[in-house]
Amino acid sequence: MDLKTIDTKMHGVSGVCGTFLLEGTEKRALIETGPGSSLVNVIAGLDALGVDHLDWIVLTHIHLDHAGAAGALAKRFPECTVAVHPIGAPHLVDIEKLWTSATRIYGDKMDQMWGEMIPLDEARIHTLNDGDVIDLGGRTLTALETPGHARHHHAYLDSGTGTAFTGDATGVRLPDVGLFRPTTPPPEFNLEDKLASIEKIRAARPERLCLTHYGPSDEGIDASGLDETLDKAIEVIHRWADWVLAARKASGDLDEVTAEVRRQAEADIEGAVAPEAREKMEQTTTYRMNTGGYMRYFDKKEKA
Repeated sequence: MDLKTIDTKMHGVSGVCGTFLLEGTEKRALIETGPGSSLVNVIAGLDALGVDHLDWIVLTHIHLDHAGAAGALAKRFPECTVAVHPIGAPHLVDIEKLWTSATRIYGDKMDQMWGEMIPLDEARIHTLNDGDVIDLGGRTLTALETPGHARHHHAYLDSGTGTAFTGDATGVRLPDVGLFRPTTPPPEFNLEDKLASIEKIRAARPERLCLTHYGPSDEGIDASGLDETLDKAIEVIHRWADWVLAARKASGDLDEVTAEVRRQAEADIEGAVAPEAREKMEQTTTYRMNTGGYMRYFDKKEKA
């Protein structure tokens, strides 16, 4: 009943983005796909595990690092169904808006960073609402609506291992860093929703967490360990919010606020995290992207 982790080696870097294979007694599911640029690594990982069919591709949300290869993998495994939040589903069928939005951020680096995204046939998509269940035989995956990072975000609770697959709901925590970084990109980051989603995961009482960035906890998390881990995720979200608010008072310029947030963040982990490990975190969510999400959130809150 164990899960298998496949390293997508996103952007050519190991240990920053994973996909996760679950075997039931009747069906098989892959949680997340990685981007199109990492498709060859995911296929190699599936081949190494002897996977010749998939019944489900299960997405926490449709951002390119989580779902960019969904269309290509669905083409390779024509028997599988893609499970996703109802708000995200239309953007897997008509990818133009999603792709255009990402292009505004990444410009001419799109192909290099994200590769090709193939649209999905609507008939291949199964939408899940909060509490809906995928039965794999002997184990189930339950969808937990967890907005904050994005409005269309789900975490999934696996009954077989007690693992909560948290996508970007709890943030980034790379094994060789060991500390959380928030995942707060524009345009949909919402602080209150983000914190409420972490509490929802806590209330589900998983036995361990599995982050897309990156991987399951090395051992099961007992009740106190789970609470401590989620408390740390919440603490860093508040800390970054304080840094952005303070810097925003001095300047409304995103570059200037980002520079100050980076200075604060790096001072905060000085001596605890090696420089090369810090840079790995930039492969998942950057200082500028996180700061931009906070800035937009605070701007919208002020206008409201």
